[in-house]
Amino acid sequence: MASNVLLNRYLDLPQGGSCMVEYIWIDGTGEGVRSKCRTMDFEPKKPDQCPVWNFDGSSTYQAEGSNSDMYLVPAALFRDPFRKGNNKILLCEVLKYNKEPSETNNRHECLEAMVAAKDFH
Repeated sequence: MASNVLLNRYLDLPQGGSCMVEYIWIDGTGEGVRSKCRTMDFEPKKPDQCPVWNFDGSSTYQAEGSNSDMYLVPAALFRDPFRKGNNKILLCEVLKYNKEPSETNNRHECLEAMVAAKDFH
């Protein structure tokens, strides 16, 4: 059996109304891409329909051993081009334990600059 036939066999399985949302962020090196998947019981249409999620930043070069809680804040939601069905890719901002942007959270600073400049185009 060809590998793509086997893959499609599993991609075509019914999800029963569930949706896989792949949370994606930039790690502490500023170059690595990280992700983790959350199964939701509905298909989100906007980023704010996805919950904030946490992770241990010491494993992604984003925090020391103490105060290593980091938060993934939904920023942009897209259809997942790698999975079939209603699955999504969610680009996230990363906040530190104190809810301040992480050092590699350039999205936060970019958004602030764009909002400040919106009336000066």
